[in-house]
Amino acid sequence: MQISFLATGLDHPEGVAWAPSGWLACGGEAGQIYRVDITSGDWVKIADTGGFVLGIALDAAENIYACDMGRHAVLRIDPRTGRAEDITTGKSEHAIATPNFPVFHPDGRLFFSDSGSWGARDGRVFCLHPGGELQLVSQDAPAFTNGLAIDPTTAWLYMVESEVPAISRSTITADGLTGHEVVLEMPRTVPDGLAFTADGRLLIACYRPDAVMTWDGSTREVLAEDWTGENLNAPTNLAFIGDSLDRLVTANLGGYHVAELATDLQGAPLHYPRL
Repeated sequence: MQISFLATGLDHPEGVAWAPSGWLACGGEAGQIYRVDITSGDWVKIADTGGFVLGIALDAAENIYACDMGRHAVLRIDPRTGRAEDITTGKSEHAIATPNFPVFHPDGRLFFSDSGSWGARDGRVFCLHPGGELQLVSQDAPAFTNGLAIDPTTAWLYMVESEVPAISRSTITADGLTGHEVVLEMPRTVPDGLAFTADGRLLIACYRPDAVMTWDGSTREVLAEDWTGENLNAPTNLAFIGDSLDRLVTANLGGYHVAELATDLQGAPLHYPRL
């Protein structure tokens, strides 16, 4: 498979997210928030959190919700001014350790993982409600809780446990999450990020090996792999971009670039609530 560089010179990007008006948001390990032109690959830094940006998501106004590991918080960033607001600290009796990945539900709830510490089995999933209430909703996938994805039916929240390693899911309810089942075990890998295709296949970016995999509910296959670590270098989060969501990109935490994979896949639309 052809793998090209969409944008280079970034600071170990972990998170990528598509903005509805036509640009790519990306984070850096020193708290940078980048705006990337997907035609030219040019980028500008639009904010600096001072922490370490992991996964990101956007709302309808294209405010950026960033899991900041360095600040132990989820931040809301105005892309026009660069202002970053901590929207989780002090909102719960449960202190957040390692916020890792956020995903919006259509009703405006923001689910996000807190990985905890590797080996401690203390990972969790929180839900930030539109009114600001922060709720601990799951401790069922505790082995370094990582990437999240809501399936195209919006019935399930899929979760990565990087340390097991495995993918599991819980049913999304009005009160949070219920039930829990492991749907895919991935021995000898370190899965990280998730994204759904329009036809319901799950894409899995692997920190190790340097690969992106697909799972159709029964069979796991390698979509792209780079044993040299040059084009895919510890790929973490991935996103479908473009007006038709027919371009697939990955962040590469081990490198300095966003990679684009030449596939015939189309992404499932994400949710951009008006808050």
